[in-house]
Amino acid sequence: MPATPSVTTDPRAAHATRDPLRFTALMAQLGALLLVFKTFRVEEPAFLVLAATAFGGFAVHYWLPFRFKEPFWILLSLGGAFVLLEHRVALLLLAFGGVFFAILAAPLPYVVRAGGVAAIFAALLYGRALHGFGLPQQFWPVFGALFMFRMLIYLYDLRHGGQRPKVRDFLRYFFLLPNYYFVLFPVIDFQTLRRSFYARDVHDVAQQGIHWIVRGTSQLLLYRLVYYLKPEATPDTVTSAGALGLAIVTTYLLYLRVSGQFHVIVGLLHLFGYDLPETHRRYFLAGSLTDFWRRINIYWKDFMVKLVYFPAYFRLRKRGEVRAQIVATLLVFVVTWLLHMYQYFWLTGQVLLSGPDVLFWMVLGLLVTGNLLLEARRRRPVASAQRVFVRPLKVAGTFALLAVLWSMWNAPSMRAWFELLTWWQVG
Repeated sequence: MPATPSVTTDPRAAHATRDPLRFTALMAQLGALLLVFKTFRVEEPAFLVLAATAFGGFAVHYWLPFRFKEPFWILLSLGGAFVLLEHRVALLLLAFGGVFFAILAAPLPYVVRAGGVAAIFAALLYGRALHGFGLPQQFWPVFGALFMFRMLIYLYDLRHGGQRPKVRDFLRYFFLLPNYYFVLFPVIDFQTLRRSFYARDVHDVAQQGIHWIVRGTSQLLLYRLVYYLKPEATPDTVTSAGALGLAIVTTYLLYLRVSGQFHVIVGLLHLFGYDLPETHRRYFLAGSLTDFWRRINIYWKDFMVKLVYFPAYFRLRKRGEVRAQIVATLLVFVVTWLLHMYQYFWLTGQVLLSGPDVLFWMVLGLLVTGNLLLEARRRRPVASAQRVFVRPLKVAGTFALLAVLWSMWNAPSMRAWFELLTWWQVG
């Protein structure tokens, strides 16, 4: 009697068990969040459409058999482009995505495929600079948000993975529903996204996502308060040391908007089973510049470590451990500066090349590198009693230093920043 072939079951399906009571609790929380979004106008009106689409999609996605969950999410994300964007823009994004996939899936050497993608990017950058090709204005920032950074990761993994691209993986990675509204988007790693799908019980993942949406919403509301309290950073309005301190600190606190949006974004992805790590970790409480770099925009840090730091470090390690660390770290900040210029150009169509921007990344890179070397040489552990008193001082000092650097970074020019710091002379 012939053996009956065994049916293989995806082990992740065990994390997708359904529970009506827990589902009701999750939906009640999402309904309350939607009410908060509408009442307090947390973001632009399109955000409410995004939230309603995502929450409604979650209500359907939850009850689907496991094998249909990810295809449904992909279809929801593709369809969401037509809900949140002009239809012409949505079609253009899908068309370019199709062209990219066709090139990357072609039976050609990797160099040829990567070169084809680079050629399209070069042509579009030219069009962005000249406002040409007759493409809608809305297309440019959204295209950049979808492809400008994740394509670098995808190409890197394609080169080192040795596998042909799959349509599902490609669509899941590049066409993420929240990305049509949030053009400032966490640089999600391709392999991390793939591995995170239903890695834990869906209720725990979704609940954590709701917690992060709540945290992000709180930060966005706090941002509005900071924006209201922030004085204009000019010598005309800053006429005392207290006003100067308020201007410097509130300028730094404006980053709450980015942090809040990133929490909301990853929280929304959690609703659909993607157990991604947090994007920020109490960065205002960093005790050193190295600690700050590890806590703020964690996805960007991981992006730089993967594509820049490790390749440079392992190539230079034979010439000395310390030298490799210094060069690799400095290279990370040079590339970060260049990629922020690249991002700014995609989102605005303007080239960001200013003294404050260059000096900010230069000073931050040098300080983080120096801090890294000091930490590497500090072998003796600090006593617990000493940490109780030293830690708050380190946090306060790090916060003050970063706030000053942030105020410089956001100044229109170095001259304007110096005039702000010397308000008593200008006045």
